[in-house]
Order: sequence, then C-alpha cells, then structure tokens
Amino acid sequence: MRVDTHPDFATEPARLTPALVGRPWGGGRFGSVDDEPVGEVWVTGDDATLPDGRTLAEAGFAAMLPLVKLLDVDGTLSVQVHPDDAAAVDLRGPGSVGKHESWVVLEAPEGATVAIGLEPAASVEDLFSGDEARIVAALRHRPVGVGSILDIPPGTVHAPAGGLVLYEIQQRSDLTFRIWDWGRPRPIHVQDARRSIRPDSDPHVGPLPTGEGLTLASQPDAPFRLWSCRLGKVTAAVAVELERPAVLTITGGRLAIASGAPDDSALEPLSHWLLPAGRWQLQGRGTALLASGAPSGPQQD
Repeated sequence: MRVDTHPDFATEPARLTPALVGRPWGGGRFGSVDDEPVGEVWVTGDDATLPDGRTLAEAGFAAMLPLVKLLDVDGTLSVQVHPDDAAAVDLRGPGSVGKHESWVVLEAPEGATVAIGLEPAASVEDLFSGDEARIVAALRHRPVGVGSILDIPPGTVHAPAGGLVLYEIQQRSDLTFRIWDWGRPRPIHVQDARRSIRPDSDPHVGPLPTGEGLTLASQPDAPFRLWSCRLGKVTAAVAVELERPAVLTITGGRLAIASGAPDDSALEPLSHWLLPAGRWQLQGRGTALLASGAPSGPQQD
C-alpha cells in the first residue's frame, strides 16, 4: 500500500538547494562559510531549500527523508564513532537516535585509503592512549577508489582521509563522538565514545553495482535505502515507483526525469532532485544515486 503524501508535498520533481556547512577539514570545492571552507553540503538538511524558497523542514519533507550530504575532505577527519539507537537514548535521552551511515566515493586520489574499523590485534585502549602512532596503527586502513561504497554501522571507529569527495547517506542524527582530532583544538568525547564503540564491527567495503538499470546498493540492515542508477547503451530508461519521497543525485553524465522536471537540462552532475511519491522514469546516459527511508523505496519494472 502506498504511503499517503503530506499535504505540502509537491507533485512534480523539484531541484534542491543544499545548505553549506564550513569545516576545518573542508576542501573548499563548494566555497566557504564565514571564512571556513565548506566541508559538508547538506542536501536534505532541514535548511535545504525548495524552488519556492521554503526549507525542507518548513515544507514537511525533512523528517521523511534520510540525511544526504556531500563531504569535501581536504584534511583528515577526526577519529570518531557514532552510537546506535540504544546508546543514543542512554547517552542523550528519549527520542535520540543513533547514526548508521554509508559513503560512496565520488572522487579519490590514486592510492586513497579510509580508516574504518580496527585491526584484529588492536584494542580500544589503543584509541585512548594519546599516542598518535599507536592510534593510527590500531585503525584498519582500507583502499578505496571512485565508485567504492562503504557501509558504516553504529559503533564503527572511522576517519576519512584527505583528498576524497564522498556522498553520504545517514540517519537524521548529529551524534558524533571524537576520539582523536590530530591536534585540532576541538573537544574529545571520551566517555561517550567508549560507550558507543563496537570493537568487533566489520563494516562492508566494496564497489557499487556496475550493471545498467536501478540496483539496490545499501546493506539489508541499514535504516535507509540507497540505489545506484546507471543508464547507457543497453538500458536507456528505468521506471521508478516510489511509496515515499526520495532524493536523486546525479553523479555523472546527463539524465532526465521523463515526467517533466522543471528543466531537464539542469540535471547535470551534482544536482539534487526531490522526487515525491509516485511513478517516475529516468532516462538518458549517466549515473545517479537515489536515496529514501526504509523500508519503502522504488520498484523497478
């Protein structure tokens, strides 16, 4: 059964204008905010805007969507961990939610790696030793390239390195607990991080699906759904049936929403489109990522 749409929901695709957030590790590809380089582009943040000027929160969309961001990483992010739902409630009270996230690598230098999870011989105490060499040795460094997808369950210690541009999909939570911050003068969250870490977490790292069409790319237990869309010579169009709103991010080539987006020519790479519940058709030659909440999502003919 199709989920009823909110009375404020649009009936046609709408281009989103993301909110920009400055970070000390930002690469500046997306400009700056208050003299700080943009590190995060909040595609579906509460303050992202629709063409009529309303924010997603004001229009009633925000709570219906997972949080989608782009990360422009120049310096290494902190060594950090996110809690699961139970730990979030324990640490921050009723109504708090944890943070399960996944990344897709959009840009990466040759030989790029990401610290994700712990080495088998490492201990949690290594992370809190205050010895940078010991902390680095405790982290498991995984090679990544353009098109890699990394699933990061709550409790997984991680630290993306510089030079990456990442697409991120996550639960709508801002609970990030820093373990080590490479000498930057920001708070470290020792007690919260200790409560949240799962030392045996074994995150999935692999390539996006390479076949043409629309393919589920997120892990079965993720609290969101992420699909990889690839259209080309064999598959020139794909039908998408949505029971709830979703957000489409064009990552390469040029795609069109056949139902009639306000300006099909605007579907260039790194443009973002809110798709209301309904039946849509994507066509053209290019690649995209489609994100929605779980368990609802698109059905492909």
